[in-house]
Amino acid sequence: MVTIDVSKPILDKNEKLAAENRSVFDEKGVFVLDLMASPGAGKTSTILATIAALRDRYGIAVIEGDIASKVDAEKVKAHGIPAVQINTGGACHLESDMIQRAVSALDLDSLDLIIVENVGNLVCPTEFYLGEHAKVMILSVPE
Repeated sequence: MVTIDVSKPILDKNEKLAAENRSVFDEKGVFVLDLMASPGAGKTSTILATIAALRDRYGIAVIEGDIASKVDAEKVKAHGIPAVQINTGGACHLESDMIQRAVSALDLDSLDLIIVENVGNLVCPTEFYLGEHAKVMILSVPE
């Protein structure tokens, strides 16, 4: 019997683009966090508190992931911080190509930190490497 393996890692393209993202982030000296939590868990509130604590010392931008809304990006912009909105149109997670396009709208030379607010979901986003330096998860006790 002959076995022909035609499998290819399903996330291969995403991983390659994520590696490109990471290379750009490292070259520009920008630290990138991927923030995940359930809807309403406090992602945006945590981001706004982080901005308040760090804005005088670091250049910060936010990439907001959401299925359809732009409310969170508008909240960030109201604090004078650059924010790029990614609407996934129903997808439950962000992917590295989305991040690559969002980053192209930012002035990386003026930034030290990018916080990515991933779509409010605890399952899908954990599987997708975006090029970030760290993933941060906000959890409640029942979760």
